[in-house]
Amino acid sequence: MSERTAPRTTLQKLLSRFHFGITLFAVALSGATILLAGVTTLRGYADRNMELAARLGAYGVEPALVFNDPQAAREGLEPLMRIPGIARLRVLDDRGRALSEWTSPVGDPAPLLTSLFFPRPFAATVQRNGSVIGRIEVWGDSSTLIDYVRLGLLAGLGCLLVTALGTIVLARRFEYELVKPLNEIATVAHDVRLHRRFDKRVQPLGIAELDRLGGDINALLDELQGWQGTMESEKALLAHRASHDMLTAMPNRSAFDEQLALRIQSAKQRGERFAVLFVDADNFKAANDNHGHRAGDALLVALSARIKETLRKGDFAARIGGDEFIVIIDPLDPDIAPETLAARIQSSVSQPVTLPGGGEYRLRISVGVAVYPDHGADATALLTIADAAMYADKMVNRPKI
Repeated sequence: MSERTAPRTTLQKLLSRFHFGITLFAVALSGATILLAGVTTLRGYADRNMELAARLGAYGVEPALVFNDPQAAREGLEPLMRIPGIARLRVLDDRGRALSEWTSPVGDPAPLLTSLFFPRPFAATVQRNGSVIGRIEVWGDSSTLIDYVRLGLLAGLGCLLVTALGTIVLARRFEYELVKPLNEIATVAHDVRLHRRFDKRVQPLGIAELDRLGGDINALLDELQGWQGTMESEKALLAHRASHDMLTAMPNRSAFDEQLALRIQSAKQRGERFAVLFVDADNFKAANDNHGHRAGDALLVALSARIKETLRKGDFAARIGGDEFIVIIDPLDPDIAPETLAARIQSSVSQPVTLPGGGEYRLRISVGVAVYPDHGADATALLTIADAAMYADKMVNRPKI
């Protein structure tokens, strides 16, 4: 009979011939290894997601801590309230007193699982101008993990059953024909556990039962790879939210500090100058008080859009506070004075903004300018000069009573 038409050997025939009890034990070991890799990976992603959620919440409640406003703190926590897997949120001021708390109305489906994955809350400090003004604490629950763990427990029970059956016949010798395909499975499991190679797959082994087993392992790896992709997407989304303002989609203070440090380093190497413009809305609070928060949000969105419209491709703008923005003009055109750039932004912003409830409002802004390296060679000096110049501009533009 030719090799092409020869029937494949079955596992039952091999066991009858060689008494390879070690086979089932190795299968159980492979399944347990893959399960361990999946649970370990899930634990790592869950921890990182909670940390990113805490950092996102810290940025959202910063204005509330500055003004000691519990309602604003709760509004700042609302984006986190909609994220599955968060059981409780708490905002503390710099004295450790609770400013706002929220507890999920949905009960924890598996408290024991929660104690294993989230034994303590994730905390992030809230800073303003380099000083700690409060802290946010985030508690996780098992609502997003229960399905994954349920499947893991079933897989674990299956591995234990296979192991128990395999130990009965461990004393038997086994031959190369069975060891080789099992080593293929073990190699895949080893790469998955040590290197997180969820793209590895078990190749056809030439044994009917092991081919079916390889298909099941490959299906499990497909699921793990899908979970990994989902976790990475969520991580990237939370990372973006942690570095950007949710209302205006502009970079936040953390992103600005990082960008300013890079610009200083680059300008020092190139021997070029750049400008830092500190922008503050003079009459934003009046709009917020008289027309409501929706109008205030619309003004901030319009202000950010008009600031970005005045910039070149390589320039940078960020929202660092309630109505405070910072612009980096890099490189600085030697033919254009920094004050001209400030006037250009003021002119663009002065155009009326249509409010959500109807009517128009004209924003007034004050702009302070600092030039690197003329006014300072580090971030602190540049921000101090720009901030002082902005307040001087605000005093000049203040309406006379």
